[in-house]
Amino acid sequence: MKSLIRPRVLVAAGLALVALIAASQLRGTSARAGEQRQLTLGTQGSAQPQNMDQFLTAVTKDVDAYWTKVFASNGLPEPRVSYRLLKPGETADSACGQLDDSTAAYCPGDDTITIAERFAEGIDSGALDRALPGSAEGFGGTTGDFAVAYVVAHEYGHQIQDELGLFDRYGSALPTMAFELQADCYAGTWAKSADRENRLEDGDIQEALDAALAVGDFDTADPGHHGTPEQREQAWTTGFDAGDPSACDRYLDAT
Repeated sequence: MKSLIRPRVLVAAGLALVALIAASQLRGTSARAGEQRQLTLGTQGSAQPQNMDQFLTAVTKDVDAYWTKVFASNGLPEPRVSYRLLKPGETADSACGQLDDSTAAYCPGDDTITIAERFAEGIDSGALDRALPGSAEGFGGTTGDFAVAYVVAHEYGHQIQDELGLFDRYGSALPTMAFELQADCYAGTWAKSADRENRLEDGDIQEALDAALAVGDFDTADPGHHGTPEQREQAWTTGFDAGDPSACDRYLDAT
């Protein structure tokens, strides 16, 4: 695998999503909203999370275990990252500034993934759906446990970029979108590993695709542009279809 990173881009990558959703508590609509699905975390038959706090902890550990195996198979040391969960009403200081309970972000300054329970609940229920640029325009939607898992795996993808990054050599040569699409692709490779282990439920893949569409944006003139809905969906699909993180190199090579 290879990867490049621009630290300030990655700070914006996580926090831009927060800025989009923080002010909204709108309830989205989804044909899947009434269905009950559960991603199996860990091994088949193991105890499964019973609430959002447990789910976020379990999915983060699951993604971490996947990347630990990937790194080991490539002769690399185990990835190291901290993570914290914010309860409703909580705030936390970070190297990227103060984070609140609408946060989903990776901060390279302190190598920490922060996910707020309120944010995750809003994604799971669809309450934040219409606050996102893609879903606000009719592209996809964020509802369900695997939509939450997609966000966690995407943020962990930024940590992988940090882990493998060559700061001095590449500096600020690449746009935000390149890193966002690669993180989506990385999230897809994790999902494929869970699928190979028969740990996905019917509809989980569609939840991830819909979430990727929902967070896409259209302001291509903005340096912070993350990718259109179609580009983000395709990036996740690229990772899922390949099941190999090296397939995600293209998002940096092509820039």
